[in-house]
Amino acid sequence: MKLGSADKAARIGGGVLAASVVLGFVISLLGSSLKNTVQVYFLPMAESFGQQRGTFALATTAFAITYAIAAPLTGALADRLGPGRVLLIGTVSAGIAFLLCAVVPSFAVFVAVYGILAAFAYTMLSYVPLGVLVDRLFSEKRKGFFYALLTNGTAAGFILLVPLWTWLDGRTSWNSVFIGLGVLLLGVITPLTALRFRGEVKPPASASTTGERPSIASALKTSTFAGLAGAFFACGATMAFIDVHLIPFMGDMHVHTDISATSVILLGLFEIVGSLIAGRLCDRGLIKNVLISGYLIRAASMFLISLSTSVVAVIVFGCLFGLSYLVTVVATSMWVLKSFPVEVKGAVMGFIWTAHQIGAALSSQFGAHTRDSTGSYLLEIVVTGGLAVLSVVLIARMPDPNRKLVTT
Repeated sequence: MKLGSADKAARIGGGVLAASVVLGFVISLLGSSLKNTVQVYFLPMAESFGQQRGTFALATTAFAITYAIAAPLTGALADRLGPGRVLLIGTVSAGIAFLLCAVVPSFAVFVAVYGILAAFAYTMLSYVPLGVLVDRLFSEKRKGFFYALLTNGTAAGFILLVPLWTWLDGRTSWNSVFIGLGVLLLGVITPLTALRFRGEVKPPASASTTGERPSIASALKTSTFAGLAGAFFACGATMAFIDVHLIPFMGDMHVHTDISATSVILLGLFEIVGSLIAGRLCDRGLIKNVLISGYLIRAASMFLISLSTSVVAVIVFGCLFGLSYLVTVVATSMWVLKSFPVEVKGAVMGFIWTAHQIGAALSSQFGAHTRDSTGSYLLEIVVTGGLAVLSVVLIARMPDPNRKLVTT
């Protein structure tokens, strides 16, 4: 029995969506390696450059600051050029960054390459362009779930890549790992991305009562942006503890490597579970409740690890933080996609991430210096947990995003 033209079109359309989801997930997974490699090799890399933790953290701080600058630029590019083209540029940049980082002659050059080029690449391979991609490919009732699915490359990084880097530590140098990743990105992922996203089509413009194009500046003046950005600052601050300081903290507290590895794996597993549940609930109109719950769980996890580093506490911490890890990202992103006009969604999401990365940069440096000066990460953990509590209060006072589109 031959398929009709409508059936063929439906199958082709379904195949294109499936290919986009798979490729988007793989890009998200490999993009996460720009961060989780440094997370695992933080101490060996610092030692290879002859630097203390606080000084080497300048590289991760520069990364976070560059991300803060690059996020709105990436969002604006995704709005204008299309998210697929941005992802393509990101794969090339990431591949080059990995290769350069592996062979740089000095710490100063490493900071420049990792803190600038790698950060720009990560921005183009992660949440902002993937959010615009999902917004353009899927209907309102499916965006939350598929955004969670694509961005779960980060969770897969915790489950698959972090244990792999940990296993390779001592068996090969971090430089070799970086070279391998660079070759993989440039030789395999870049051609696949170019093939899939050639010929992107822009979505129709949003309806406007004034006939004027929606303004990014006007969007940034809204209370919706201010509230989401303020809360997302705390998200960045707490995530920086995981991305930069968690493994060194576990070492300081003499947590057995098997336990810390198990905690990180569970963090990744629960990240997947939490994000997919959050995506489904957001698609059902519960964005605000999901976001409040995410920050509450985040705060609870931070206060737990500040009180105890027993085996049970470390395992429960991994589960709780993992459960919240992408919940705040998914709910915040869906709030933006639901509230702002199509012409500025990417840029607004980018500026939201600017607030996130400012929090991450401050937390990265604050944690390193308090550890160097006090011998403990306790102050970092308590302060960032407190910020998560403040985010709950801030979001609770905001109007529900399902009420109306934000006018710009």
